[in-house]
Amino acid sequence: MSFYGFARGVVKSVSWLFYPVRVHGDMNDMPKDDGVVLCANHISFMDVIHLGIITKRHIHFVAKTKYADAAGLRLLVKWLGSFGIDTEKPDIKAIRRCIDVVKDGGVLGIFPEGTRIINGKVSEPMPGVMMIAHKANAPIFYVRIKPPRGRFKLFVPTDVYVGSCVSTQELGVKAGRGAEYKAASEELMKRIYALGE
Repeated sequence: MSFYGFARGVVKSVSWLFYPVRVHGDMNDMPKDDGVVLCANHISFMDVIHLGIITKRHIHFVAKTKYADAAGLRLLVKWLGSFGIDTEKPDIKAIRRCIDVVKDGGVLGIFPEGTRIINGKVSEPMPGVMMIAHKANAPIFYVRIKPPRGRFKLFVPTDVYVGSCVSTQELGVKAGRGAEYKAASEELMKRIYALGE
């Protein structure tokens, strides 16, 4: 068993007890073997845990470098098969790694908004997410994490609404240009936030 599988099992047994999840929809609709970009809204670090326990596939999460490279987290992030990306400037090395993960048949877990959104205030999503999916020629599977009143509470179930797989072309990417990536990312977030409404 991989370290990710072991950690997932431990966290799942604890999380379901203290921070239960209600899944609406079928996570089995996500490709079982092919590469896919898994996208969701971002509220707190609990999002990573909830996404990790509702699917058996190994998710390679992308985190901000200030978290991925932090002294207390660096090794854990590495063991889990995740890595950092610099959101303040173009990070070509990290983007290439993202594309490689998906092309190799893995699941890339990424939050298009790039930061935690508090009190439902929606920010402008990062177009790089769409570029990664388009260049890797991979579908995007999206979900919405919706805790009660926007906050995770002990023993109170968090609702996770499962969307579907969508291609970058369906979201409006044709020629692979910056403006298309931006518009497609905004469309994706609209679809995510429409789940559960």
